[in-house]
Amino acid sequence: MKTNRTTALFCAGGIRLFFLGLLAAALSACGGGGGKASQVAVKVNKDEITVSQINDQLAHLPAGIPADRIELARGQIIGRLVNEQLLVQQALEHKLDRDPAVLGALQAARANVLSQAYMQRVIAPQAKVSEEEVHKYYADNPDLFSQRKVYRLAELSIAANAEQQKSIQEAARGKSLKQLADFLAEHKIGFSAESGVRTAEQLPLAHLPQIAQMKSGGVLVYASGPDRVSAIEVLASEPRPVDEKTATPAIEKFLTNVKREELAVNEIKRLREVAKIEYVGDFAKYASSAAPAAAPSTSAEKPAASDQDKGIAALH
Repeated sequence: MKTNRTTALFCAGGIRLFFLGLLAAALSACGGGGGKASQVAVKVNKDEITVSQINDQLAHLPAGIPADRIELARGQIIGRLVNEQLLVQQALEHKLDRDPAVLGALQAARANVLSQAYMQRVIAPQAKVSEEEVHKYYADNPDLFSQRKVYRLAELSIAANAEQQKSIQEAARGKSLKQLADFLAEHKIGFSAESGVRTAEQLPLAHLPQIAQMKSGGVLVYASGPDRVSAIEVLASEPRPVDEKTATPAIEKFLTNVKREELAVNEIKRLREVAKIEYVGDFAKYASSAAPAAAPSTSAEKPAASDQDKGIAALH
C-alpha cells in the first residue's frame, strides 16, 4: 500500500517539476568527466551534487545582486538540491522510474530540454543583427523614433462579426467617437469605452502612420481580432522623439527575435523535408494539420504588429 500511495502522490499536480528534477539528476549522472566545473560539492548517500549544478542555478539570478545575497542564495540552492536528490533516491527505491506515467513524463521532459538546447545553441547564434539593419529600421520607421509621439486617446472596443464590422466602418465615416457609440447602442452592438495615454510603440504598427497623421477629433476604425473592432479618437498628441542611439538596444532585440523565429521555422521545415515521417493508421488524417507554419518575414520594414509591440516595449 505504501508504494501505491507514493505513486499516487508523484502522479498528482506536481509531477512535472519532480520529473524535471529526476531528469536533471539522470542527465548529470550520465555526464561523467572531471574538471573543476564538476567537482563534488555535497554527497547525498551514494549520490553527488556538483559545483556545476549549483553554478547553473546561480546563473539564473538577476545581475547586480550583492555578494551577501548571492551567498544566501547559494545556501538555499544547495538545500533545495539536497532535498531534490533525497526525493529522487526515494522515487528510484520505489521503482517509480518504471511507472508508465513517470516514463512518459521523463521522455517529454527530455525531448523538451534537448530541442530547446538545439534551438539555443545552434539556431540562436545565427540570428546576428548588423548595424546597417538597425539603422535602416530606425530610418524606415520615423513614427516610432525620430517623429515619435505620445497620444491621448479615447477608444471603443467593439464585439462585432464580419457583417457588423462593415456597417461600423460605414457608420464611422465623418462621425465623432460619441456619435459612433450612439450608433452602436442604437443597433445593440456591444462595446466598452476607455481613454488614456499611449506611446507610439503601444499602438498597432500597421495603423501607426494613419494615427500619426490624424488631427484632434479624427476617428480611426480597424479590425483588432476575428470578432472585434477598435475605434480610436486622437484627443491630443505631443512629440516625444527617440534618437537612434537610445533606440538601438530595443531595435536589436526586436530584429534578433524576428530572425531567430524565422531561422527556427525554416530549420523545422528543412528537417521535415529530409525526414521520413509516416502517420500510421487513424493518425493519417493529421498529416496535413501537422505541417509547419510558413516562415515569418525577417524584413525590418514590415514586422508583425504584435512582435513590434513586444520588441520596442523598452522605449517607454
